[in-house]
Amino acid sequence: MTAVRTASAAAGRVVWPISSAGDRFGAIVSRYHRPIRDALILVGLLRAGWYFFVQGIQPWTFWGIDARAYWGIDLAHPYTGNVGVHSAFLYSPAFAQLMAPFSLLPYDVYLVIWTALLAGVALWLARPWPPILLMLSLPVIYEVAVGNVHLLIAAAVVIAFRLPWAYAYPVWAKLTPGVGIGWWFVRGEWRRFAVALGAVIAVGLVSVVLQPGAWADWIEFLRINTAANDFLLPRVAVAIVLVTFGALTGRRWLVAVAVWLALPVIYVNSWAVLLAVVRLRDRVEPAGWLPAPSPAMPPAQRAAERSV
Repeated sequence: MTAVRTASAAAGRVVWPISSAGDRFGAIVSRYHRPIRDALILVGLLRAGWYFFVQGIQPWTFWGIDARAYWGIDLAHPYTGNVGVHSAFLYSPAFAQLMAPFSLLPYDVYLVIWTALLAGVALWLARPWPPILLMLSLPVIYEVAVGNVHLLIAAAVVIAFRLPWAYAYPVWAKLTPGVGIGWWFVRGEWRRFAVALGAVIAVGLVSVVLQPGAWADWIEFLRINTAANDFLLPRVAVAIVLVTFGALTGRRWLVAVAVWLALPVIYVNSWAVLLAVVRLRDRVEPAGWLPAPSPAMPPAQRAAERSV
């Protein structure tokens, strides 16, 4: 334990100057938050308009193209497509088993329920700061229309800070969001780390027992499609750094950024994961056993930064 504290103190001496620089940058953003906010809203709306009406890619014309992959799953042989193939099922057997009950519903009923769920999650994530919906209008509209699981991953990342076992969902959906579990490892919060990791392992083991053949098929599927994951290893490495820095300085919102960056493939709608930042940005954890930082700004100014 003494060695851990010594190592953490050494890490703190490196992290805190960077953290203080981040606080100073935050103070500048706070001072000019309105023009920056308005500029980002304008950029977000212009990008969405260009994508939808100039490039002519309109996801409402192929409503539910990803959602269909989660309905009517053939549990015996779910991996019939590859990355990039419309409505192909790409996820773990555990995720397939979770979604299988939806097959009992007529497809149109399922699609309406699924779309409403995603729209509701987007509104919940953005509720503390609604302008984010305008900034991220392109990925959010696209995500809700096609019916992927990025918004649910974002929600799970937020919920997991209170209920760590929630990480079982994003991990068995896309695997790499598991980098977020490192938050508790870095902070030495072993009980929460064990709950999160234990939930992931338990769900996986139950799924393997139920369908060992499907897991063999999925592993082979991942091997074949590895090339589709552009720069995955470098992105995961950067994500681990972000989680580590966030854990050392108490910035929860960096976990959401890290999970987004570590996604196996980043599509236009994958950016919807960043909605989780809004729910996490005001939740700054104490540094725990790390050395206390030098105050980089007055408390009133720090409070103003959080209200941006």
